Amino acid sequence: MTFDILIRNGNVIDGVAGKAYSADIGISGGIIKAVGNLRGSSAGQIIAADGLYVAPGFIDPQNHSDSYMTLLEIPTMDSLVTQGITTIVIGHCGTSLAPLASPEALKSIQKWHSLAGANINWQTYAEYAESLRRYPLGTNVMGLVGHATVRRGLIGDQIRTATVEEILMIEKMLSDSFDAGAMGVSFGLVYAHEVNSSKQELISVAKMVAGREKILSVHLRSEGSGVVQALEEVIEIAQESGAALKISHFKIRGQKNYEHLEGALAVIDRAYQRGVNVFFDVYPYTTSWTVLYTYLPKWAYEGGKSAILKNIKDKSSRQKILSFLASGESALGSIFIATSETNPGLTGKTLAQIAANQEVSVEEALLNVLEATATHAIVFDRNISDESMTALLKHPLAIIGTDGAGYDFSYSAMHGLVHPRCFGTMPRFLSLVREKKIMSWEEAVKKMTSRTADKMGIKNRGRIAAGQAADVVVFDPHSIGSRATYENPYQQADGISYVIVNGRVSFAYRESAIGVATGLILRS
Repeated sequence: MTFDILIRNGNVIDGVAGKAYSADIGISGGIIKAVGNLRGSSAGQIIAADGLYVAPGFIDPQNHSDSYMTLLEIPTMDSLVTQGITTIVIGHCGTSLAPLASPEALKSIQKWHSLAGANINWQTYAEYAESLRRYPLGTNVMGLVGHATVRRGLIGDQIRTATVEEILMIEKMLSDSFDAGAMGVSFGLVYAHEVNSSKQELISVAKMVAGREKILSVHLRSEGSGVVQALEEVIEIAQESGAALKISHFKIRGQKNYEHLEGALAVIDRAYQRGVNVFFDVYPYTTSWTVLYTYLPKWAYEGGKSAILKNIKDKSSRQKILSFLASGESALGSIFIATSETNPGLTGKTLAQIAANQEVSVEEALLNVLEATATHAIVFDRNISDESMTALLKHPLAIIGTDGAGYDFSYSAMHGLVHPRCFGTMPRFLSLVREKKIMSWEEAVKKMTSRTADKMGIKNRGRIAAGQAADVVVFDPHSIGSRATYENPYQQADGISYVIVNGRVSFAYRESAIGVATGLILRS
């Protein structure tokens, strides 16, 4: 037999079966054609995989390349490809780049990235998907529809529940987007433009998701002291609607709240045992990457940017906010400014350093930063324990996601710092598997491949088997790991030998360069 690519003598972890086994893999026409003893076969390209693991391409179920706009600016997404990711799911936390009912809709992106210079020439999800097909995509891309994006396109910055007529319009836009291939809907219940969504509205959307056998992905209202109640809220929505529920970047934030881990997992486990299709993604880091304004009390940011700035400037409101922050759950002083597009001089400084420089409290410094950046500040916060991170990674309902975005290695630090998970999530997770022995290699790969594909409804990917799409990663189990740091995230991961996307080599370590961009827009 003759193949386009022949991977010889690899230790295959197929994403499904038990132990790794020795086999060859023949690939032609973007499809895995054969797995087994292919001695005597020839190929246009032969990859010697002696001593290496061969696995399905890793699937990232929680990716923000759209909300950070790198999907359009750096579509090759080198930082994802070089860590073995071959498929990403975008449109999370209530925000997507389509559909756009009005220019107001796109403003839901602003908390993550400036809209200056954005080249948006679509309105519907179908037009968006068609436009993306013209980009040189490094990975396959699937998309959710952001509830806040749809909602904001209809009611703008108004702080109110949607009317019955508006709910019907939301349902129509979702239905059209599903017809165009969107794989579900995301809620960002912690953010300003969804915090006032009524239960009626959320249930209506969730029922549509369930009726079309799509996915509901939710950023909880609280990942701190209110995490149990936040979980109960979304599980009730999933149970009443019948929707498959993914909890985004699940974690317990803040040392005072670590005690809630057991109760939170019990809520999820009980729901699963009752038949609720609930699962969650988690990243292997103890530092979050989040929007600074979400540290404020919710009333202070209802209405978005203008409301935040008004409340900060009003003497009475400011004092109430300061009192809330002073009695809060987070160690504010250690919060590290990662990105501030309007005031880059703040990048790399902690709130404690800013407070000392300004001779004010850290609470005052936080408000001063929001004012100086027009609320557009992204921060790092080491607020997750190693113990809870490990417990979540090991949980049988967990899958692995980056909660990051795709970049290239020349992305300038003048843009700010990005979380190292954008460059190293999957290799870091596998290095923890090797060093801490938290699970078997086979279970780890399953969490990154077939389990993710099955939970998210991604067909023909996530497995090494004849007939599957040829998304494949070859890696060295002895050296795999991440070199990306918070101070210098723009570093290539170790141990990834080859990455194949749709049957063509996208990365080869010997060349230490990205090859052809062969990612596709996938439909649900």
